[in-house]
Amino acid sequence: MSRFPRPSRLFVPLMLAASLLASGAARAASLERVDALLEAGQLSQADQMIAQVLAAQPNSAQAHYLDARLLAREGKWPLAEQELELARRLDPTLAFAPAQQVQSLTQTILEHRWKSPAGLAGYGQAALAALFVLVSGYLIFGVMRSRGKRFKA
Repeated sequence: MSRFPRPSRLFVPLMLAASLLASGAARAASLERVDALLEAGQLSQADQMIAQVLAAQPNSAQAHYLDARLLAREGKWPLAEQELELARRLDPTLAFAPAQQVQSLTQTILEHRWKSPAGLAGYGQAALAALFVLVSGYLIFGVMRSRGKRFKA
């Protein structure tokens, strides 16, 4: 006869449910804490905590959205845009955030896209490519033209 009572058949499912609830509550508390730190302007603490949340929940649209807000506050516009796009891919509605806040963040990121050198880099490269094509065409045309004159003479 054993000294310990036999565990109930309900014990394991109850413990599993309790752990799932606890992890969900911890996740929500962490996201809420990141939001509170962000609103309080404590960006370095919010940055550390959002890194932990994203490591634990890489597919959380809410975590990526909070990261986008944080990155925007830090002026890291290209990264903020990437995080906002990722949040939208994970949850296209972004129903967890106020619609006005999402619209404002999106508008601010778009405005800064055109102001930042990184946002204009694609246009600079395209302009250089177009200039290369024009100069190359001019040189080829000049060579062909000079060869034509040489053969006629």
